Amino acid sequence: MSQGFRLSRGDPGKWSVWKYSWLANHKIIRALERARPRAHGTLVDIGCGSKPFARIFQAQVRQYWGIDLPDSRSLGGTRPDVFARGEALPFRDASIDTVLGVSLLSYVLEPGLLLREAHRVLRPGGTFILEFTQMAPLYDEPRDYYRFTRYGAQYLLRQAGFEPTEFIPIGGLMARVGLSATAALNRLNRGWTRILTELPVRLLYVTLHLLFESLDRWFFDPGEVLAHLVVARRAAGAGPTAAGSTADGGQPTAARRSS
Repeated sequence: MSQGFRLSRGDPGKWSVWKYSWLANHKIIRALERARPRAHGTLVDIGCGSKPFARIFQAQVRQYWGIDLPDSRSLGGTRPDVFARGEALPFRDASIDTVLGVSLLSYVLEPGLLLREAHRVLRPGGTFILEFTQMAPLYDEPRDYYRFTRYGAQYLLRQAGFEPTEFIPIGGLMARVGLSATAALNRLNRGWTRILTELPVRLLYVTLHLLFESLDRWFFDPGEVLAHLVVARRAAGAGPTAAGSTADGGQPTAARRSS
């Protein structure tokens, strides 16, 4: 498996400029903070990993549920609240207020199924906050399937019964170039020589990150972004539902809770 990059599901570190993935991670944190006022009630984080974004939303929502797969590489030794797939959420129809998905959709073989399942569990008028990767490097090959333009994201969401209300750009072309530069450094910082290369590589990370962060701000083009964080609203009318779902509403009921 090649060393790639994934918009973080580990500890993102907003100010950790010496970390390998800082160049994109601090941008996704900023985008989530911008989207935060739209979150409310019970929030379900699909593909939650170690729940690094919980602290961004916990003061905004009543409950924060994390969902992931038992073999997820992003758990980091932690356990989610529920083990489940995003295409088969263990919650009743119209029982959730906010659904969050970051660094998720590119790794789902049938994205439309996940979007329709999010529609099923959200209450009418509920909020869907979803990141659509556009040009980040490959990660977790061969299970990295898709990249999405803004217009593709809009089409998929509307097909699933959502109305996008905000597209928040995450990084630009210079950030993408910077990610490739730091990935090249990361390949050097391995094996037994790491005892010698660790400190110089970390210092070079800082230099490259600050350089490409400045270039990304100066030459930003909204058509060339790492990703979009999209805020969408579940339409009040009838929409697509997953096979086998129920319509009894009420509070969410989770299966296979990991506690």
